[in-house]
This record gives sequence, C-alpha cells and structure tokens, in this order.
Amino acid sequence: MRRSSSENLTATDTKRMRNESDKAQLYDRQLRLWQKTGQAALEGSRVCVLGSSALAAEALKNLVLPGIGELVVIDDARVNEQDIKTNFFVRPDDKGKPRAQCIVENLSELNPDVRGSAIVMAPTDVVTASSSEQENATILLDAASLVIACNQPESLVCKISQRCWTSGTPLIVANSAGFLARIRTSVAEHAVIESHVDTKPDLRLMCPFPALRSHVDSINLDTLDSTDLAHVPYIVLIIKALQKFASKHSGNADASGWEGYPSSLKWEEKSELRALIRQLATVKPDEENFEEATNSVMPQCVRYEIPTEIKVILEDPAASVDSNAAAVESQSNMQQINSKFWLLANALRRYVESDYAQGKLPLSGKIPDMKADTSGYIALQRIYKEKAEQDKNELIKHVADVLTASRLPADFISQEEIDIFAKNANLLRLVRTSSVHNEYANGPSDLDMLSMNELLSHYALFRASDAFFSKHVRYPGAPAPSTEQAARSSLTAEDLNKLVESDTSELVGMANELLAKWQPNNHENGGQKNTVSDELAAEFARSGHCELHNVASVCGGVIAQEAIKLITHQYVPGNNIFVFDGVQGRLLSAKV
Repeated sequence: MRRSSSENLTATDTKRMRNESDKAQLYDRQLRLWQKTGQAALEGSRVCVLGSSALAAEALKNLVLPGIGELVVIDDARVNEQDIKTNFFVRPDDKGKPRAQCIVENLSELNPDVRGSAIVMAPTDVVTASSSEQENATILLDAASLVIACNQPESLVCKISQRCWTSGTPLIVANSAGFLARIRTSVAEHAVIESHVDTKPDLRLMCPFPALRSHVDSINLDTLDSTDLAHVPYIVLIIKALQKFASKHSGNADASGWEGYPSSLKWEEKSELRALIRQLATVKPDEENFEEATNSVMPQCVRYEIPTEIKVILEDPAASVDSNAAAVESQSNMQQINSKFWLLANALRRYVESDYAQGKLPLSGKIPDMKADTSGYIALQRIYKEKAEQDKNELIKHVADVLTASRLPADFISQEEIDIFAKNANLLRLVRTSSVHNEYANGPSDLDMLSMNELLSHYALFRASDAFFSKHVRYPGAPAPSTEQAARSSLTAEDLNKLVESDTSELVGMANELLAKWQPNNHENGGQKNTVSDELAAEFARSGHCELHNVASVCGGVIAQEAIKLITHQYVPGNNIFVFDGVQGRLLSAKV
C-alpha cells in the first residue's frame, strides 16, 4: 500500500494557506448560504472516496473548491486512454500512473487549504485487508465525516454500507454508465437545525404576545395623517382589524378587541377581515401597506400550530430520554452532533410543555420586509427580537436541566449552538434513510414511488447491472477485464455490437427477474406488467459502463451538493435516490 499526501506541507505551501480575511473574501458567496458555522464544519471534515473515476474527480472538485478539510482517495486503478479522454483531472503524461495519486495532485492545486492524500490500494482490500492494513482502513472510514463510493461493485458497497451504518457515517453511493447515472444517499439519522426551508414567518398574529399587544395599542390610526397611515406596518394593521372583528362579533363596539380575540378564522371570516382592513384606510385603501395586509390574511391568519415535522421530532422517544454521559462522550463527531440535537430536542419538548410557552415554540425574532417608515419597522423588529431573547433564555433553563439529568458538563452544548437552535426551532428537520445493504438484500421498500416517479426501469437496470457484474466480473457491454489490451483493441464494431446485443438480452432478463422478485404477488400496474424496455437496456449496455465527462460533471455536482448538506447539517438532503437520464435531460428522485 502506497500513500501520496499533501498533508506534509512545505514552507512554501504554508505561505499559500489563506488567513481568515482572505477566506472571507474568497468564500463570500458560499458564506451567505451556510454562514461561518457551515464553513467551519466543511473545513473540519474528512471525505473518504472509494474510486478515482471521472465521477469521483468531479464530485471532489466541487468539494475542494468550497474548502473541505481533507480528502482521501482509495483506488489502485492506473490511468488509461479512456481516463485521458473523460477525466479532466488526469493528464496525457499520467498514463500508467496510479489514478488516485494523479487526481489528488491535480485537485489539490485548486485549493491549497485542502489536505489531500491518495492510497494506492484496491477498494475491495479496505474491508478484506490484513490486520495491520485493516487498522488503517478502520481509521480512514470510521473517522471520516462522509464516505463516497463511486462505481464500486455491489458486494463492496454492501460491506461499506454496513460499516458506515454502524458508525453513523453518512454514505453516498454513485454509479455512472454512459448517459445514465445513479446517486444514493444513506444515513441512519441526520439532524438538520438550519434547514433554510421556505416557510411563512412566525408572526403570532392570531396569538399576539403581551409586548406586541401593547405596541399595537400604542398606535392610534385615527390620529395619523395619510402619509403616516401609509407607513404603518401591515402586522399592526392586521391586528387592529382583528380587534375590530372581535369587538363586532362580541356585540360590544366599545370593547378593546382583546376580549374575544379570535385564534382562528373560517374562510368567510377572512374575507370579512380583509374588508375591515380596507376600512382602516381613511384615504386610499390601495396603499402598499394595506395591500400587504390584505394579501397576508389568508396565509397568516390561521390557528397557531407546531409544524408537523417538529411534532414528529418532539414525539420521538429520543426526545424524552436523558442521555448517558459516558456513551455520548465516547461517540464520533458525527454521532455527537445527533446526540446534541436530541438533548436540545428534549429541552425543547420541556419548553413547549411548560406554563411559559403554553404549547408554542420559541419565537425566531425575524420579521419580513414590509412597507413602513424606519422608526416603525425598527420598533416592531425590536419587540419581536426581545420576545425571541426571552424565549431563548427560558429554553436555556431547560437545556441546563437536561444536561444535569444526563450528567454532562454545562458547556457540552455551547451558547452559540443554543442560539442557533432557538432561532431555527420551527425549521428543524430529521432525515432517516434506509440502509443500502438492506435495500440490496431485500429490494426497494416502495416500488410504487419508483414507478410513479418514472424511476423503476432505470433503478432495475442499475441493480441488474450489479448482478451482471457479480456473475461475469464485467459490466454489460464491456469486454472481460482479463482480455489482453491488444485483443481488446482488435475488437471490431461488429464484435462489439454482438456483445452489446447478447448482454442486452441477458440484462433485460435479469432486470425483469428482479421486478418479479420484488413484487411476487402484485407485479402489475394498470393491467400492464412492470418490465424493462429493450431500448433502455440497449442504451445501458451500449455504454459498456464507461463514463461520459458531461454526465460525470452534472452528477458530480449533485453528489457534492448532497455531501455539503450532510457535512454542514444545513439544508435538507435528498431521501434518498437520484437517477440522471442524460438522454432525456432529466434528474429523477424517489425513496427506496
């Protein structure tokens, strides 16, 4: 086993390392996406890649550029003519050299902050090596933040999947064959705090808190001139209209409107509320702030409820059980992230159940842009931020109680982590995928979804291709690897066509056998049997499982996108399979 590494930096390399100011300038655009916390997670990550094909190189390119901490490539393949044509990270004079070393050296030139190393070793040896090598492989895989397996046989993928599943390490499995590619993510449990999902702002219009009520009461619309009235924030206008609605329906026109204030509205009542908002305009009801108010009635004037995704988390048994200190402290970094999430979720559950919260989540403190004068907007923003700070301080008390019950130090969860959790309490997400090794052993769990999303034939062909390799030690349409290079070069177009034709027939049979196996009692859909077409199988076999650079480039971007989500614990990763069909220019997704 040989290892080529850029970890051992020379004095010149050290000078090339960027300081924080340079990084802020270089990474400015991505910092806007995942902030400093996400960038820190990237820079502290280690990505282990099995395989060094064009697909692997393109995925790594898109991870090196944003600045992952370390990459390790394991492969014993040597650069050949095909690589020179399809892999932009090998050069013509690299022919015959270890491909892993070549792509690591060339990728490292893209970003001097990334440490790169290549292990010239067959990926299959990682799980079958001798004891000394096994120890090294264990360090590489178990200490990785993420493992990516590119174009590896099913038998190896199953073993790697079992290992990653046990250690809690996210795994991405990717295959590319001609114009088709498959990407599969697998992680036992992945907690996302900063999901960045697009949801309506939490303004509490139907259950205004005391400070917001006082602020609304302090504004007398009747005393404002037309200019000032046109700059009243729409939040105030809606609450004022709700007060009038409550007074009208309580039968007491002089009432403040807080008694009988509605917690929800029916459809016809929302129409009435919109009319009341227009009546508040003493001059022109078409002013921008009044338009914002009437347009916000439908989405905002609804009963407050904790989002379903958050309810699932709070009701999960893991959010009710105190952790064991010894077990938590012995976990890997990725496992500790999930453990901290559940400790915080436990505290959040206690917070929601408390008399203080009365079944509500901590307020985020964010309000959207709106038509308002500067002083009015800032005053409203301050009220929401102060309420959010109060909610966070109450949550901190519950976090301290949970840490004490779990016999963990008070600083096990930092103040910054609590701040981020509190701000995103209504955006939490939890992803649990199925394991690759169980899928390969038992078949996909949801064939209907695969069929509905037009993925079934593609999926069956990739699985059949794996079975074909297990049987023949070669992929459909590809000459046997034992064939001498000279003999391979002498194959005529007719010879290759016969090989493709023969393999296509066998591939179709294997794919249809798999479909029948997965649906032993019901393999019919609308009276039509689920079968794989000869045309799609022929396209698959015609590729000979060779890669095309444009397909590798597109799919490398998808792999890197999902990898960054998994490493940073920001944005919600796909659950759990993507298929790229380059013939029709489609990226399809489903859950298996």
